[in-house]
Amino acid sequence: MIKAKDAKAISRSAVLDQHILDQINFAIIKEASQGNYAAQIGAILPTTNTIEYYDYLKELGFEIRTFYKGEHGVYIVWC
Repeated sequence: MIKAKDAKAISRSAVLDQHILDQINFAIIKEASQGNYAAQIGAILPTTNTIEYYDYLKELGFEIRTFYKGEHGVYIVWC
């Protein structure tokens, strides 16, 4: 599970919102339970500090894409 308290202080010492991380976690679980390998998270991410969330998710081993299976958006992808 993704937890803000486990997040490292990333470049600008941003604090990641636990509510947003919970929503991303829910999206991942929902898509993974359906056998998918990506979740659309564009609507979940805040309008500021987005890079800090990207960096944190990348540290966890996820990939961030803006195009997935012919659709534009912000997707978190895993293998």
